Amino acid sequence: MLLSTFRHIRGIGKITERNLWEKGVTDWHKYAKLNGSQLPLFQRVKTGPIELSFEAYHKGNLQFFADNLPKSDYYRCALTYPDETIFLDIETTGLSLYYDQITLVGWSVGRKYGVYLKDQDETALFYALRSAKAIVTFNGTIFDIKFLKKLFPDIYIPPVHIDLRFFAKRVGLSGGQKKIEPKVGYKRPDLIDGMEGESAPILWYRYRRGDITALKELVTYNHADVEGMKWILDYAISEFFELNDIPNNIRSKPKFSASKSKINWVNSEPKNGNPYKVYLTKFSGHLKPLIRYNELNEIVPLSNKVFIGIDIVSSEDRESGYCILKGNKSETFRIKTDEEMIRIAQDSGATLISIDSPLSIPEGRKTFFDDDPGRNQYGIMRVCERILKKRGVNVYPCLIPSMQKLTRRGIQLATKFRNLGIPVIESYPGAAQDILAIPRKRAGLNYLADALVEFGIFDNFTDKNISHDELDAITSAIVGIFFWTGMFEGIGNIAEEYLIIPELHANSEQWLSRKVVGLSGTIGSGKTTTAEYFENKGFFYCRFSKFLEKMLEERNENISRSNLQRIGLEIHKDPGQRWLGKELIKDLPKDKDIVIDGLRFLDDHSLMVETFGPSFYHLHIETSLDLCNSRIIERKIEDIPLQESSKNSVESQIKKLKDVSDCTIFNNGKFPDLYAQIDRHI
Repeated sequence: MLLSTFRHIRGIGKITERNLWEKGVTDWHKYAKLNGSQLPLFQRVKTGPIELSFEAYHKGNLQFFADNLPKSDYYRCALTYPDETIFLDIETTGLSLYYDQITLVGWSVGRKYGVYLKDQDETALFYALRSAKAIVTFNGTIFDIKFLKKLFPDIYIPPVHIDLRFFAKRVGLSGGQKKIEPKVGYKRPDLIDGMEGESAPILWYRYRRGDITALKELVTYNHADVEGMKWILDYAISEFFELNDIPNNIRSKPKFSASKSKINWVNSEPKNGNPYKVYLTKFSGHLKPLIRYNELNEIVPLSNKVFIGIDIVSSEDRESGYCILKGNKSETFRIKTDEEMIRIAQDSGATLISIDSPLSIPEGRKTFFDDDPGRNQYGIMRVCERILKKRGVNVYPCLIPSMQKLTRRGIQLATKFRNLGIPVIESYPGAAQDILAIPRKRAGLNYLADALVEFGIFDNFTDKNISHDELDAITSAIVGIFFWTGMFEGIGNIAEEYLIIPELHANSEQWLSRKVVGLSGTIGSGKTTTAEYFENKGFFYCRFSKFLEKMLEERNENISRSNLQRIGLEIHKDPGQRWLGKELIKDLPKDKDIVIDGLRFLDDHSLMVETFGPSFYHLHIETSLDLCNSRIIERKIEDIPLQESSKNSVESQIKKLKDVSDCTIFNNGKFPDLYAQIDRHI
């Protein structure tokens, strides 16, 4: 049919081409005569578009036609070279190009069906693609081809690509391939009839675990996809002919489905790795996740750390999954109330809480529900969710109706923890499992449990009837380990806060090498003196009160203790202490050691740990009341007695900060004594 095609010639469109056909100009020879020239029989001379077309046709140069034909007419190339058209479909561990991998590639040329399995020799696949003039996929533009180029950056893809997802839509066939196949008369084998695409990763996990029949099902499933495409292409071309009123004498009869391929199963390994003989062999690759607990433990000692993972549900009327991970020993529960979750976390001495729930809402939103005036302007998705969507990870927007109550509870629970000085991060177990190349719970709880053991987590959860939410809680706790060791990526922004996911290639040295010191203590205890000493040692010095002083200056108010406490209390109520902490963090350098003066609330401590992890070191400074009085007596800023200022609400949590600090310095002596203590900590 390519010899009757003129749409690749500049200036000839759909209507002009049809007019030519109606005049009897049905091939390039007739077109040349119409224009007063004749194609030479032997030596080719590149003088015009017809001569160039004829030369490209005889040389099999399909790149010429791919560059000049509308994609809607690529089917003409396939009809011209039916025996050199390859139908191809891949299977993967999931849908994310960013995180998932190819497990199998199946293809058919004519009546042959070939298979490439992960980590096997790809030579035959490369040869088949290099020999083809056209390639047919279903959604290959977005999925198959991108995965192939990720795995094999130098792979050759035939220039003429017919993506049936789009071509079939031109003739009214919309939806996925499984939905279209019955409409075109294709029936799948009974073995895999009704199987959907999400089953393919599960079959691969089963095969990795030693189930050889799962590999047979996966190959059969892939073969059905490849054969189904032949039927869809035949049907779509026939319909396209009718819809576009293509003359009968121009049409080439579609016949791809007549070239039916079969899986050539063999009982012994074929010689020379023949891909057209399918031999089922046991999985020979490694089963372990891409990184394991022991490797993380070498980065930062974890045996004395306690990470809590919570797979929370939207209501305290139902049970949430809860995991205490001490080192690599896990203990799981199912818990209903926030109160019990908090009690267990405190009793276990939690280092960090990792919650599987959105812990923020889109910037600009004020409420969780659809009656929010900002709903249309700011939407229902956060930056982190948009990023994951672009990476191909299925994630629910935090404020779709089914997520609104869960998001509200997650934020409220995180606030309760943070107000007790316990840091909290947001995690997403599904994404973490994808990144670590371990199966999600949909593959089967036993597979997920086995993978967690292979990661290096130990408990009796493989022997008991553990729930899926407990397994996800374990995964959430593991994300806490990745955060602590610096092997993580924070997705999002500081305003909406960050979703934490593992990052296997992160620079943990950069995360762990800096020093960030936070100082707390009563008024006059020596925080500023201590901070200035750190500054002299090369630390960048910042303080919470800097922002309060700036606000007082903007209001033309004096900078005094009473005014600082008043405006500090205003901010603590609205927009909140966490907002103030974020404003301070925004101006901090990324590549220097830091000392932060003036932690006053337990939430200040939580935020600093959530921001700097184990690099944050909290020093609490304690001084006798008489010494504090004597030190502040001549300060201009102190306009009220110490006994009165110490009772202000903004100073109410100073003593509690001592309990969450890493160490207490007793500053009851002279400067050299204080500096000697600081030097030991530096």
